[in-house]
Formats: sequence, C-alpha cells, structure tokens
Amino acid sequence: MQKARKPHTKSRYGCDHCRRRRVKCDEQGPPCTNCIVRRLSDCTYSRVVPASLIANSRRSSAGQSGGHSQSLNGAGVAVSSASPTPRPNRRAVDDLELMHQFTAETYQSLCVSESERHIWQVVVPRLALKHRYLMHGILALASLHIATTRDPSDDALPYIDAGLEYHSMSLEPFRIAIGNLTPENCNAALAQSVVTTAISLALPQLTAVRDNAMSMTENIITVFELLQGVKKILTIGQRESWVNLELFTRGEFWQKDRLAALDGDTSAALDQLIALNGNQGLEVHGDVLNHLRHCFMKFSCSPGPAPVLAWLAAVDKGFVENLRQGQPFFMLVLAYWGILLGELDGKRWWARNSGRALVSELVSGLDTQDAWEGCLGWVKRKLIHSPGLPVCEGRPTTAVHI
Repeated sequence: MQKARKPHTKSRYGCDHCRRRRVKCDEQGPPCTNCIVRRLSDCTYSRVVPASLIANSRRSSAGQSGGHSQSLNGAGVAVSSASPTPRPNRRAVDDLELMHQFTAETYQSLCVSESERHIWQVVVPRLALKHRYLMHGILALASLHIATTRDPSDDALPYIDAGLEYHSMSLEPFRIAIGNLTPENCNAALAQSVVTTAISLALPQLTAVRDNAMSMTENIITVFELLQGVKKILTIGQRESWVNLELFTRGEFWQKDRLAALDGDTSAALDQLIALNGNQGLEVHGDVLNHLRHCFMKFSCSPGPAPVLAWLAAVDKGFVENLRQGQPFFMLVLAYWGILLGELDGKRWWARNSGRALVSELVSGLDTQDAWEGCLGWVKRKLIHSPGLPVCEGRPTTAVHI
C-alpha cells in the first residue's frame, strides 16, 4: 500500500541564505532562527511576502485563543506575547492601505527638510522590502497615523490594534539587528530607530482610547534603551562608511552657526539645572545637560523633530539606568526635555500631547525640594502656559505641520 505523502511545508518566502542552502526558513527575521544559530549577520530577504498573506496571517493569529502573537527572543526562540483580544466586529486593516498611507502622507512627518523627502518616501520603503522589522515599523506608524484621523473612536480601534501588533513584531528583530550591525542592515536600523521613536511617542495617547493607556515615562525609557544601539550605528557606520542615509544626524542642520539665543526664562532655568547638578554632587554627566541646552537652542532656530530626537540618542547608559530606578533628579532632567518635546505639538501628529503627558507624569511623582524650587517652578510654568520658543530672525523654517 502506498504511503500517504507528507504535506508540503516548503518556505517560499524564506531568507536568501536558507533558500541558497535549500533548508526550511521560519521566515521570522531578519535574522531568522537558522541564521542566528549559524551566526550569520547578513540575513536578508529578496522575496517579499504578499500583503494578502500577511493580512490573512494576522487575522488568523488574532483569532487564536487569548489573542497571542509570536516573536523571536534574543536566542532566536519563539516566544508569545499577549495582545488585546480583537473586537468581534473588527474589520481587517489592509496592508496596501497602510503602505499607501506611509508613502503618501506619513513619511512627511519624519522629514526634517525637503532633502529628506525622497529618502523617507522612496529609499526607506525599498529598504523595508529586505528588512522586515523596518517594514513592520513603517506599517505600524502608518496605521497609528490613520487612527488619529478617525472619529468616533470606535473607527480608530482596528488601526490602533494593527499598529500595536506590527510594532510588537518589529521590536525583537530590531534589537537583534542593532546588536549585529553589518553594511547590509546599518541603514535600515538607523531608519527604524526614528520610526520606533515616533511610534513610542504616539502610542500612550492613542491607547487611552482603549482605556489601557501606557505610561509615557515607561515608553520613553524603552526608547532610550533602544536608542543606545543607535550610537553604535552612527559610530561604526560612519567610521566604516556603512551609513549613507542623509538623515538629520548628518545634514547641515547641525552646523555650529545654526544656533539662536534662548529667552531669559529658559536660559536661566537651564543654568539652574546645571548648577543644581554641580552643587549637589549629582551624577548626571555634564555633556547630557550641555547637549540639552544645545538642543533647546537648535529648536529655537529651526523648530522640528531633529533637536528633540537627537537628545534622546545622546544620553548615556547610566542616565537611562537611573531613570529606570526612578531617581528624582534624573526625572527632573527628563521633565526639562519633556518641555522641549511639547513644542512639537501641532508640528508632528505623533507628538500630539506627548510632551504635556510626559511632564505631567514626572511632576506628579517629584517631591518639591527647596533647592529644586527654581527648576521645578519653571517646568510647572511651562506646563501651564506652554509658550513657544522664539524663532531666530531671518531664517526660514522647514517644519512640516503633519
């Protein structure tokens, strides 16, 4: 009697290494499990999974008990993470709709200047075809962007759910990528760092619609931790000429002459913060505070995301660890940055209300101390009045109000 044939389980959209070796790929990368085991750092995908298959996979996984999805941990082992139980009437979110949204509108909110429009609209989506964490990242951001345009809130829920799911799928592969930088993934990792930051700033406000709002402070700390890897991208990538994306970190924006004087109140508040750090023997590295002042001055000259996000990537690991432990002075420093973040409200959709939410969280957890009265008083005044920073005369701005 002839034996029944085993069902065909060939991976048709596996990574290039697995396809060359003709072995089954789990298609979970980059990097996939096989490449992790073989310590191959250049796991790439030339074949792209059709949008219809991704949508079907997402719908079927959403229907599983408990609404769990899978991702790879640092060892390449599949782990499950809980996701919100889908609503019975949740309509499918089309991936083609999300990609159209990104290339038509969402990409503009990531641009610092006109010179970056082609990069975010064309170059980054092409990179995403080979690096799935970047593809998941831009689809997540596009989905959240659509959610901000939907009213009533029920219409936004499918897009919030899809954004959360795609964001979750991107995180672990992104962490693996920045821990295993190569010429092939360096540019994708740099682009994903900006995308992930925008997502993390937008999520706490959007998840409030579901009555399960995230902590703004916790989200920012997660961004800090992810962006520690970006320093390595810039250091290694520029030294080895791996990075060729002309984003704000390499543009003329950071030329020394592009600075503007701050208003007296803001300048005095920053002076007080630096003095407080020195007088009390606190452990915040001076460069962190000096760079914060520099970013305030840059923003006063050219309002946009570049100086705001640049400070996030500049802080050291010790600062992040102290924030994680809830050290009060480090939280005060973060509140200062939150005031700067608040200036993006109205200029970038993903920063809407994020600065105010972050500062409110931080201030509510800080006890007033006599020595801190001036610094904390400035933060509270800015939180109440939220005046804009002055724009330097004679220099046009290129902020995109999206």
